[in-house]
Amino acid sequence: MKHSLSRIGRLSLALGFSAFYAACSLAGDVSPKPERVIDIRVVLSAFSALADRHIEGMADALTVAARGQDVQSLEWERMKPVLAVVEERFGPANVWFARPDGSYFTVEKGLTGMSLKDRPYFPRVMAGETSVGELVVSRATGGNTVIVAVPVMKDGQTVGALGASLYLDKLALQLKKTAPLPDGMVFYALDGKGQIALHTQEGRIFQEAAQLGSPTLTEAVRQMLATPEGVVAYEFEGAHQKAIYHTSALTGWKFAIRFPAE
Repeated sequence: MKHSLSRIGRLSLALGFSAFYAACSLAGDVSPKPERVIDIRVVLSAFSALADRHIEGMADALTVAARGQDVQSLEWERMKPVLAVVEERFGPANVWFARPDGSYFTVEKGLTGMSLKDRPYFPRVMAGETSVGELVVSRATGGNTVIVAVPVMKDGQTVGALGASLYLDKLALQLKKTAPLPDGMVFYALDGKGQIALHTQEGRIFQEAAQLGSPTLTEAVRQMLATPEGVVAYEFEGAHQKAIYHTSALTGWKFAIRFPAE
């Protein structure tokens, strides 16, 4: 199915929600209680694993494409159909090929007339590294995206880069549709700078979590960025909140589930 989340990902998330809902009463009480914390962690793990698999799937597809003859030819018209398939299968995204000078082509527009040379991830990719997890506003589309980029190597040299700008609002919407959380609970992810990468409310994406007007949330974000996992409490939108979080080994993002504190 076009732009669908993987069957394995949906299954793992369903199992996580089964464990969570099994702990909740038939009366609909889904307020997290101490004995239910482990269940929320299961749901959190399922959500973050699903997001990671989606991003990692794109990285794997680009890595395979970069080694193929069509991309190795460095001819845009030859590689474009291959990249179009990657975009179709692992999107929603904007898939591109960049030359060493930073000029780049996209599946939708061809040669864009713009440059990626000043993007922080670009020198690392041209040095032969894979870059996953950096948040940028796409120059080609203006969308809020996460970058996945891999080097194109030929005869031991980096001769270009394949990349994808994955649309964060659409990924968040897919997650929300696949497994909606109970009322009062929110799923989100922060990058290494505290910027919101994913959120149940897509309008929050790309906001700075520490600048949302709550001093206690600002302190909670500091703790989240400094530690691999844990529980934080803070005031937000006039209510006492708690969040359970952990760190993605793939992107370094902090994935969290927020719920009303009792």
